[in-house]
Amino acid sequence: TVVVGQDEQGEAIWNERFANFAAHHGFAIRRCQPHRPRTKGKIENGVGYVRKNFWPRIREFTSLYDLNLRARVWMDTVANVRIHGTTHEQPVVRWKDEHLKHFNVTPFESVERYSRKVPADALVSYQTNRYSVPYRYVGQNIQIQDDKNGMLRFYSEGTLIADHPKSTGRYQVLTNKKHFEGIRTASQNKVPQPTPRLVSNPTPEVVQRPLSVYEQFLNEEGIS
Repeated sequence: TVVVGQDEQGEAIWNERFANFAAHHGFAIRRCQPHRPRTKGKIENGVGYVRKNFWPRIREFTSLYDLNLRARVWMDTVANVRIHGTTHEQPVVRWKDEHLKHFNVTPFESVERYSRKVPADALVSYQTNRYSVPYRYVGQNIQIQDDKNGMLRFYSEGTLIADHPKSTGRYQVLTNKKHFEGIRTASQNKVPQPTPRLVSNPTPEVVQRPLSVYEQFLNEEGIS
């Protein structure tokens, strides 16, 4: 549906995809008021006019191409140059005042996006498979766009943050090493402890004396 609700002021809340389509092609959306026929476009009996004015002029035609040529001549010489019963102007003159704009030549991406919250391992689940996104988006809501051409694209606030080939299997994990660059593991976050080192214990210096000194000491103590 085009309108998904209304706000406290009674203004329409547009379908997001349709609002994006309107913005892409540069046209404004106007909602007809409920129970207000005058706010709606006027319906004309175009089919009846063709039946009563165009077809009686056609006696025979050789092909659809021939019929379309006759219809174009009728439009240019009759239908679009008559004085219109509602506008009281020639349609061909009325069209000149509309100043129609060209549509955006860039095709509108008519694909769905699915919201996901990035888990702690930065692996986002989609259709049983998991795909990595940059780890800095852990805990944030992102959108997955399935391009239906074999590629998945991952967006954060409209910015492309990752893409992966869509897995054709089930319960597969597809990762990009760059998505995990800069992550510090728990062991890396620990404060490094100094490695114990063996300190050599030098042998005390021994005083060298002649043997006569020891003999004198023994004689003084009466040791034989």
